Amino acid sequence: MKILIIVGIFPPDIGGPATFVPLIAKELINNNYSVEVICLSDTLDHDDKIFEFKIHRIKRRQNLILRWIETIYKIIKHGRENDLLFVNGLPMESYIANLIIRKKSLRKVVGDWAWERGRNLNLTTDAFDEFQNKSHNLHLEIAKFSRGWTAKKVDLVITPSKHLKSVVNNWGVKKEKIKVIYNGTKIIPINSRSLDVKDIKLITVGRLAPFKNIDRIIMSLKQIDFEDNNIKLFIVGDGPERQNLEILVKKLKLENHVVFTGQLVEDELNKHYKDSDIYIQASGYEGLPHTLLEAISHNLSIISTPIGGTNEILENNTNGWTIELIGGKYPSEKEIAEKVNYILNNKQEDEIKKIRARELLIENFDKNINFEKYIDTIESFNKNAK
Repeated sequence: MKILIIVGIFPPDIGGPATFVPLIAKELINNNYSVEVICLSDTLDHDDKIFEFKIHRIKRRQNLILRWIETIYKIIKHGRENDLLFVNGLPMESYIANLIIRKKSLRKVVGDWAWERGRNLNLTTDAFDEFQNKSHNLHLEIAKFSRGWTAKKVDLVITPSKHLKSVVNNWGVKKEKIKVIYNGTKIIPINSRSLDVKDIKLITVGRLAPFKNIDRIIMSLKQIDFEDNNIKLFIVGDGPERQNLEILVKKLKLENHVVFTGQLVEDELNKHYKDSDIYIQASGYEGLPHTLLEAISHNLSIISTPIGGTNEILENNTNGWTIELIGGKYPSEKEIAEKVNYILNNKQEDEIKKIRARELLIENFDKNINFEKYIDTIESFNKNAK
């Protein structure tokens, strides 16, 4: 069986789909499937020989109409040669192309791109769940119609959390056409690094977009006592908010305490995880973040907003420390600082949470087990198509 994976972000981009697609593609190849990938890319000059499959890159920053035409053309061209479209992004382009080639289609929904677009363009200040049931301007209403229409037209939708399943069902997709398969990560040996309150490393990983609320993490540093603690925050990733965040760091005179690493390859990211103590996620929304699973696998203490599918990991403070959203949008920097201070002063309690988090990781979020569920799902597609 030949599979064409369509995705908006792909390495060296950072983010959930960019993490997931290379892994699932490799797993499919190991199970004797043929795989090709169509993706957007900031530049076309990449050494893609490191991958075991063909990659067709489309320049992200170009005239939008021309990019749409090129994307649809390439999906049609390469989709004709494949048996299944696995849509991880670019849903409207995939839908239009599939009107012509008529292939079986599977779509993974990890969030609501209509909401994300609205937040990034300052067209709405709604929290994620609030956005789902409110009326908005014509631009966003068209986007909301598009995301629901394209989801209803695929053969099966996969979500990484039960919360997202309910959201997609609310878009009009029937429950029987939605399947929950949790994201997974590699379970690595426990990092024996001990928490040294004299030298604390905080880390957050992801696209630097407004709804990620990285500014709140930065501001929280001003409320942590540096006299007895050498604390550094590593911000891994890139995105439209980077310049604003760098200005904020200078304004708060935190240059010696905040490090912007930019996007990192897997080995470099894993080194940062290994050298860090506390992972902080302040997002206004996440489907079910790979980065949180990776942080747990590296035995980091977790501070996170309990949004979307994240609380299916945290389980109401059982497996980490939750920080509530103000108005459903952003956390208090004071509460983030309080949680950091509490962890530093209550190591034994935090250790219990880390043990529970790892147990849950092994039970529900093992990459190998969850990828098997994808393979089984695609196998059923293959059988039904014959």
